[in-house]
Amino acid sequence: MGFIKKNLTFTIILAVCALVFVTGAYLAFAESSNVDQAKQKITSAESQLENMRFANPAPTPENVEASTQNVAELAAELRKIREDFERGARITTSTDGIGVMAGIQQFISNYQREAAEYSDKDSDKVGIIVPDDFGFGFEQYLDEATMLDDDELIPVLDKQRQILSYLLNKLYDANPESIVSVQREALELKSEGAGSAKGFAINPAISARVPNAINTLAFGLTFTGYTSSLRELLNNLAKFDLPIVVRSIDVERPSGSRTTAKVSSNNNLDAFFGVFGDSTDSELEVPEEAQKPVISENISTFTVVLEFIEIVLPVESSVDNV
Repeated sequence: MGFIKKNLTFTIILAVCALVFVTGAYLAFAESSNVDQAKQKITSAESQLENMRFANPAPTPENVEASTQNVAELAAELRKIREDFERGARITTSTDGIGVMAGIQQFISNYQREAAEYSDKDSDKVGIIVPDDFGFGFEQYLDEATMLDDDELIPVLDKQRQILSYLLNKLYDANPESIVSVQREALELKSEGAGSAKGFAINPAISARVPNAINTLAFGLTFTGYTSSLRELLNNLAKFDLPIVVRSIDVERPSGSRTTAKVSSNNNLDAFFGVFGDSTDSELEVPEEAQKPVISENISTFTVVLEFIEIVLPVESSVDNV
């Protein structure tokens, strides 16, 4: 202590020097650590760069340009598919419950009359057999006193009527012997809490429906006729005037045996979604011109399940996901 008191100035200077030395040593060590980390990053980046140079495809200017072109082509194809989906957007629906009910009543009356008056120019056949009091999917509205008061369901029923008109026109053109049933998703039963068990519902496993992206309306047509009638119906639907996809075909032969058919893709919708999901292969297949099903020439019962497709995914989202 005496030495410090006698040499106070020297001691202070010595302490400051020691403190500076310790601080400098710490900073040097820390900087050395940072340098080592930087060297490791450089080494890693050089390794990645070397790997990229030999990657296939390598990120050369030519490959980057080709990739950009590929993305542009995919976006164009996506827009084309979307345009196909949105062909159904031209269906104009009404929110007038009285008008929609009148349209349904007229729809039923028109197709009952057309079935009775139907004639085939290539044969002596007159009339298409339909059940008594047949409503073509709208049996619950055969009573003209029925009224609608659900503002959300009214336009959906109007759309279903228009789609069924399209499908029935195609079916009539196919010259069936009889129409056994016409089914649609009775959405009004679900809204009343009755559940889908009381109405027609498509199997979710084969449906194209995706919440907030793709809406669908499913329909089922059961009719009797020769193989040519089924082939003609499929060919008519393949013209793709509306975005309707055939999801399954069930064939009941006169002997009582049944066949679930698989149909080849005939339009962009079928190609995009696939057809019939995991349906098993069978004797009935439809290639090129919607291929001729191989069924003996006698009257069989055909059940065709179809979906009307509407895409509701925003344009920006669909393009950004390419």
